Amino acid sequence: MRLRTLFAAAAATAITLVAAAPVLAQAPADPLPDAPGKDVVERVCTACHDVSQFASARLTPQGWDDVISQMQSLGASMSADDQSAIAAYLSKNLGASAPATSPTPSEGTSPSTPAAPPAPATQPPQP
Repeated sequence: MRLRTLFAAAAATAITLVAAAPVLAQAPADPLPDAPGKDVVERVCTACHDVSQFASARLTPQGWDDVISQMQSLGASMSADDQSAIAAYLSKNLGASAPATSPTPSEGTSPSTPAAPPAPATQPPQP
């Protein structure tokens, strides 16, 4: 009788794990919109920062230029072309008028939880 109970518990566990595998294997949503320059932002900016540190920032073009200059003064390595591509990408896709990205449910909120308000357009991400 014990063996039958143990076997049933093992089978139920295996079925549960097989059913949950696709959900557990899903990657979190990419917070950066697909657009020209995204590859440069990922290569240069994520050398020091996780995308979550700046993906929800909403700055003016001047604000992003200031952040890029600050990052260069702190040692960020980028060519002039990289700098232009990063500034254009961030201003267009993470600009003050761009819609804010919100965390996915796997990042700690539920679909019924309202998203936090976007960061003010005057505060750049911290280095």
